[in-house]
Amino acid sequence: MLHEARHWLACGLLAGGVVASASAADRVTVPFRTASFLQEDGIVNERANLLRSQADEAYQRGEYKRVVEICNQLLQQFKDDNPHVAFHLRASAKIELGRQARDGKLIREGIADSRSALAAGNGKFPWLNVPYIYGMTALGEMEKRPEHLETAIRWVTPLLDKPTSENFSEEEKGNLYYQRGMAFAAKGDQRAAANDFTRATQLAPRLLAPHLRRATTLGSLGKKDEAETAFNETIQRFPNSVIAYNDRGNFRRGYGDMEGAISDFSKALEFDPKFAIGYINRGITQFDLKSAKAAESDFQQAAKLAPDLGTRNMAIRLRGGSRLAQGNVAGALDDLTLAVRANPNDPSIVEERGVAEFCAGQFGQAADDFARAMRVDSKLVRIVPWYWLSLQRTGRDAEAKALIERTMAQDKPPTGWIGALCKMCEGTMTDEELLREADKGTDLERKQKMCEAQFFLGQAAILTKEPEKAQAFFEKALESNLYSMSSYRAAQFQLKRFE
Repeated sequence: MLHEARHWLACGLLAGGVVASASAADRVTVPFRTASFLQEDGIVNERANLLRSQADEAYQRGEYKRVVEICNQLLQQFKDDNPHVAFHLRASAKIELGRQARDGKLIREGIADSRSALAAGNGKFPWLNVPYIYGMTALGEMEKRPEHLETAIRWVTPLLDKPTSENFSEEEKGNLYYQRGMAFAAKGDQRAAANDFTRATQLAPRLLAPHLRRATTLGSLGKKDEAETAFNETIQRFPNSVIAYNDRGNFRRGYGDMEGAISDFSKALEFDPKFAIGYINRGITQFDLKSAKAAESDFQQAAKLAPDLGTRNMAIRLRGGSRLAQGNVAGALDDLTLAVRANPNDPSIVEERGVAEFCAGQFGQAADDFARAMRVDSKLVRIVPWYWLSLQRTGRDAEAKALIERTMAQDKPPTGWIGALCKMCEGTMTDEELLREADKGTDLERKQKMCEAQFFLGQAAILTKEPEKAQAFFEKALESNLYSMSSYRAAQFQLKRFE
């Protein structure tokens, strides 16, 4: 909303895109092999074998609830027939379900199953450790508990010194390197993660996820050329991978290669026309290129094809932003209202709707939404200038004055640029002082602050009934070309000028 926050239009998604590899490609639990069994006297139970195969196939399809059902059946009916395989698959499925639902209890159940698998395997199969490491990493990430990540790293490290054997292939060792890399990445040690992902690609060249993670991690380390090479090598090895093209598209977009990103997302959609995330990412990139109509079309497709409610709600929210950019405020408000209903406790979505309501001239509703967002998160002081302005435009001067007095009387009142805007609202900072404050920082920061300064000064001129002066300020706000900023969008509505 304000320049210190993420772009309001897409709750930060416009900054980075949606990484598909965080779901499908990261399922790297090793399927069981012939050598994964402990047979006695050559006896083979065909029914148990069939159920194990069905559970593994369901896991590969992402049907995790079905995996749990089949494994429960295995453990009830064939509790002495290779139970380590059933525990292993059930552990993996429960951890995936826990990650999807952000349910720590389910992840812990999966970790408990992984321990049972290790005990039942009598230490014969090192790859049985994968769900335990994966689960501890997922738990550490979700609960923001670094001790879980440390446990995962300490647990897996000695296993990497074990020699490969009939029961421990190079690919399985590569998977363990990959799992440790994921723990290092979650801990914030990207260099160690990149080293482990590189080793994983050498030992397990057939696994997609280590290749993708290596490329994205190199990119996060600022190694642009190495990351580009790694992405290209990944696509050469997996030429039909939807996820590889999607993630290279995100990488290219992050480095400003918008045409390359569009090409990659389009290629991913060519391979899978129902890939909703691909439509979302291409739509975000279209929006970057100021093609709001094309972006709306992609978000519309994503909303129709979304495989889950989370993806659908994201697409609807983004569609609302693209509609607002075209001046379709009624359509934008319809979408953002759906988004608020789906995520009523997300203050950033309520904030977005408040900005759209302000653009529509619905200042009372905007003030109510800004107040609601601050009730959810009282630390969102960036909202205060917009909240104040909405109250002023509604004629609620006393409430506006009380808001600013209350904000500035806090033990820690806002400082920096937000503080400067609050002082302007308070009447203790002149126009010239505000513009001087805006002319500080990096080139981008100065440009962002100047856009906001011009917008708020234009609004102040409306309040003092100086329409020509207001129009000049709004014109200057649009000169920034900062298409994704709230102040730019609201200035467009003041001038009724849309791309």
